[in-house]
Amino acid sequence: MLKLADSYATTHMFARYGVSGFIDDVTAPGDGEVGIEYYPSGQLGSARDIVNLAQAGSLEITPAAPAYLADQLPLSSVTDLPGLEEDSCVAAAAYTDVLSEDGILYQEEYEPRGLRPLFVAVIPSYEIMTVSTPVTSPQDVPGLTIRSSGGAMDANIEALGGAPVSMTAADAYEALSRSTVDGISFPFASVTPYRLEEVLHHSTKGANMGSFAVPYVIAEEAWQDLSPAQQERITTATEAATDRLCAGIMEDNPASEQLMRDAGVEFTELTEEQKAEFATALDPMREQWAKGFDDAGRPGTEILTAYEDALARHQDEGVDEADASTTAQTTTDEEG
Repeated sequence: MLKLADSYATTHMFARYGVSGFIDDVTAPGDGEVGIEYYPSGQLGSARDIVNLAQAGSLEITPAAPAYLADQLPLSSVTDLPGLEEDSCVAAAAYTDVLSEDGILYQEEYEPRGLRPLFVAVIPSYEIMTVSTPVTSPQDVPGLTIRSSGGAMDANIEALGGAPVSMTAADAYEALSRSTVDGISFPFASVTPYRLEEVLHHSTKGANMGSFAVPYVIAEEAWQDLSPAQQERITTATEAATDRLCAGIMEDNPASEQLMRDAGVEFTELTEEQKAEFATALDPMREQWAKGFDDAGRPGTEILTAYEDALARHQDEGVDEADASTTAQTTTDEEG
């Protein structure tokens, strides 16, 4: 029996699209069946602390969000850099590549800590959302305190002149309500699960501040205790969970945006010129992030390059698949 614990409510998209189906697939009767006990909603610890329980052997499967674990997984926050991928499925596929057994991130950060990545979620297209001050350009950000998920997102906010305040998503509502922060850096899809549309009044659209990635991991010792059939069952289930998650995130993002609009949040839909202003301020952060690790003797540039190459590869695959679909549709229409 494996214990799976996270900090997300069972209504959260990570649970609905990822964890729920993963558990169903793994526990279904048959060859390689594995029992799982599920502890959602932070029952066994916070998002920052829970991975330590897996490393200590108190549970087996948990999320390991690099943004919350900058002291343990700093290089893994490469996904959080600005101006990269806005498609969750492309980003998840690329991140899965660098987290695989022969991937550089697995070898650098997860394997040494006794953790093996399973399924992955990437929430792209972070925006700046505020209570009182609308943001229409980078010049509006200096002087604002902005909630950050931590890691690379802190540097992204600082690049615009804002003051990042690192906290988990679950703490954002209270921080906004009490004016502990002026705003948040968040994707649309994560706003409504925490009811933040109730306290927000303004949001950018098109800033592409970065992303938030969450690999669910299993303790390596627990993995090695599984039979080959059980390992195969879990591997198949993780692939399906990653696919469901990215599709669900891409569906939830516009749905959540509409709910925000219905709640009265005013959007600044950035023009191409305004997007270019944000890009001018934010794009250098990728190279600066990599150089900072290089200077410290860590493979920052190598990891950024590996992730960008994986993104390009999966973007091309997506184009090929779309072309193939169009061709198939055209052929069908002609035959009909």
